[in-house]
Amino acid sequence: MASSRSIRFKVSVLLAIPITSLVGLWGFAATVTVGDSVSLLTVGRLYSSIGTAAGDLSAALQREHILSAEYLATRSAADRDTLAGQRVVSDQARTRFRRATSTEEVQSSMSAETKARYDELMKRVDAVGAVRAKVDDGRIGPMGLSREFALVPDALHRLYVTVSLSEDLPLYRQVRGIEMIGQAKDLLSRERALATGALALRQPMTDDELRLFTRLAGNRAFLMEQALSELEPELRGPFTELAVSPLYARFTDMENRLLGGSTVSPAEWRTAGDDLDAFYQRSLTEAGVALGERAAPSATATFVRAGVAAVLGLLAVAASLLVSYRIGSGLTRELAGLRRAAADLAEVRLPQIMERLRRGERVDVTAEAPTLEPLGSTVEVHDVAVAFDSVRRSALDAAVEQARLRDGVSQAFRNLARRSQSLLQRQLKLLDGMQTQAEDPETLDGLFQLDHLTTRMRRHAEGLVILSGGASGRKWRSAVHMEDVLRGAAAQVEDYARVRIFPMGGATLVGNAAADMTHLFAEIIENATVFSPPDSLVSIRGELVGRGFVVEIEDRGLGLTAEKRAAINERLASPPEFDPAETDRLGFTVVGLLAARYKVDVTLRPSPYGGTGVVVLLPEELLGDPEPVDPPVLTVLPEPSATPVVPRRAGPAVPVPADLWRPTRRGGGLPRRTRQADAPPRPVEKPRLSGVEARERSPEEARALMSALQSGWQRGRAEDGDGGDER
Repeated sequence: MASSRSIRFKVSVLLAIPITSLVGLWGFAATVTVGDSVSLLTVGRLYSSIGTAAGDLSAALQREHILSAEYLATRSAADRDTLAGQRVVSDQARTRFRRATSTEEVQSSMSAETKARYDELMKRVDAVGAVRAKVDDGRIGPMGLSREFALVPDALHRLYVTVSLSEDLPLYRQVRGIEMIGQAKDLLSRERALATGALALRQPMTDDELRLFTRLAGNRAFLMEQALSELEPELRGPFTELAVSPLYARFTDMENRLLGGSTVSPAEWRTAGDDLDAFYQRSLTEAGVALGERAAPSATATFVRAGVAAVLGLLAVAASLLVSYRIGSGLTRELAGLRRAAADLAEVRLPQIMERLRRGERVDVTAEAPTLEPLGSTVEVHDVAVAFDSVRRSALDAAVEQARLRDGVSQAFRNLARRSQSLLQRQLKLLDGMQTQAEDPETLDGLFQLDHLTTRMRRHAEGLVILSGGASGRKWRSAVHMEDVLRGAAAQVEDYARVRIFPMGGATLVGNAAADMTHLFAEIIENATVFSPPDSLVSIRGELVGRGFVVEIEDRGLGLTAEKRAAINERLASPPEFDPAETDRLGFTVVGLLAARYKVDVTLRPSPYGGTGVVVLLPEELLGDPEPVDPPVLTVLPEPSATPVVPRRAGPAVPVPADLWRPTRRGGGLPRRTRQADAPPRPVEKPRLSGVEARERSPEEARALMSALQSGWQRGRAEDGDGGDER
C-alpha cells in the first residue's frame, strides 16, 4: 500500500520541479559567469606574480647563454670573469623567481596542469648548474649549449600557455601574441650565442651551426610576423616600432650576411644584439603592463554581468516562488475547506444525527446538511464541492432511513418479545396451578421441568427486549434480598443443580433493578456452566465493599487466553451498538448493555481453579436497606446411652448460636455432616384463619417451592436406596 501524502505536499512537489529547474539554470549561468570572472582574475594574479620574475630570469639566462658561448670560444680570463658575474645575476633572478612563485596565494591560484608545468620549469632551472659545469670543463659545444639553454625558455613558455587559458577569446589571442614575441626574443638570444662563438674564433660557422642559425632566424622572423598580425593596435605599437627601427634593420642586415657566409665585426654584432635585446625586453614589459590593465576591466565587466544576471535570475526565482506559493496556497485552502466539510460531516454531524435518531428524535436533513459555500475560484474544486453536497445529502438520507429501519426492526422485536413474555407469564401461572394440583411424583417432575424450560424461554425473550433497547418489564416495589436475586438467576439456567451460592448476609437490591440484575447474573452463570465440565461446580460469593456490593462467579473450566479475556473486558466496559448481523456471544452483549444501563462494572479474571472468574461490582445506588440476619436455631439432641430411658414428654427446643456448631472429622479428612443434624426445627402449623383467603404465590415462589420438593424427593429416593442396602 502506497504511503498517503497530503495535497499540500503534492502541490508543493508539483511546483518545486519547475522552480528547482529554474534555480538550477540560474545557478549554472551564474557559476559560468562568475567562473569566467574568477579565471580572468586568476590569470591577472599569476601574470603579476610570475611575469616580472620570470622575465628577469629568462633575460638573465639568455645573457648567460651568450657569455658562455663566448667563453667556450676564447677561454680567456676576462671572459670567465664576465661570465661569473652574469652567473651571479642569474642566480639572484632564480632566487627571486622561486620566492615570488612559492607563496600560498600563487600556489592556490594554479590549476593542476599549471602546477605540473611549474614543477617542470623549476627542474630545468635547477639543472643550469650541470650545464655550467660542462661549460667550465669545455665538455660542450655551441650546438649542445644552445639546446641546454633552450630548455628553460621552452618550459617557461609552456607554463605561460597553461596560465593564459581563458574563456575570453580576444584576451587569449593577445596573450598568445605576446608569448610568440617572447619566443622570438629567446630565438634571438640563441642566434647571437651561436654566432658569437664563431665570430670570437674568427672562423665561419660549420654547416650544422649554419643550418641551426638559419632555422633560428627563420622561426624568429615568422613568430614576429605572426604575433604582429594578432595583437591589437594598442599592444602592437611597441613591436611595430621595433620592426621598422634602424636598429632592427641593421641587425637583420648582419644576420643576412652571416647566412650568406660572410663575416661581421664581433663588436658590431654584440652591440646591435644588446641594443635589440633591450628593445625587445622594453617592448615586452610595456605590452605585459597593458595586457594586465586590459584584463582587469574585462574581469570587472564579467563580474558586473554575473552580478546583473544573478540579480535578475534571483528576482525571477523569487517571482516564481511567490506566484507558485499563492497558487498552491489558494488551491490548498480550497481543498482543505472541502476536507474540513467532509470531516465535519463524518465525525460531527452524522454521529450527532445518528445519536438523535437513536433517541427517537426527528431530524430535518435540509437543516442538518446545508449546501457548501463556494470555495475559492477553481472550477474543479467547485464541481467537487457540488458532488460532495450530493453525496452528503444522500448519506444523510440513507442514515435517516437506516435509523428508521433499525428503529422499526427494534420495535418489531420488542413487540414480538413482549407478546412472548405475556404468553410465557400466562404459561408459568398455568404450570403453577397444575403443580399445586398434581400428586403423582412423575407428573410433578415433568411439570417442574416444563416450568424450568418456560422460565428460560422467558429469559431469552427478555434478552431480545434488552437487545432492542427496551426494559424487561418486571418490577418489584420493595428491595429484594441479594441471595434471592442470585437464586432466581441460577434457577433460569439449565444446569442449576451445579450452582453453589454461599451466604451473603443481609444485603438487598432495589426492586426496580432486581429483574435486570437477575437477567445479568443468569447470563453469566449460564456461560459459566456451559464452558465448564458437567461434573464441576460454579461457585457464587458476594460481600459488601467500599464502592458497593461485589459478586464473584467462578467456574472450573479451561479458561480464556489473555487476549480473549482482554477483548471481552473491553467489550463489556464499552458495549458497541447491537448489530443484528452479529449473533455470536449475545449473552455478553446483553450483559454489557445492562451493565452500562445501571453503571455496573463487569470484569473477567483468571480463576484459581483454572477456569474463569467474573467480578460484578454493583454500585451503592442499586443497594437497598440491609435486612437483619438471625443466627440459625439448632436443636441439641441428647447423647445416646446404653441405659434405657423412660420416654417423657419432649420439652422445648434449646436455641444454640450457629457458631457453636462444629462438624466432626473422621480420619483427619473433610468434615462429615450427620444427616439432618443441622436441620432447623419444623414450624408449628397454624390453623388458617377463617375468612382470609390464601395469598396467591408468585411464579418465582412456586418455582422455588417445586425446586425444593424435587430436591427432597431425589434425596429421599437416594436414602431409601441406601437404607435398603443396609437392611
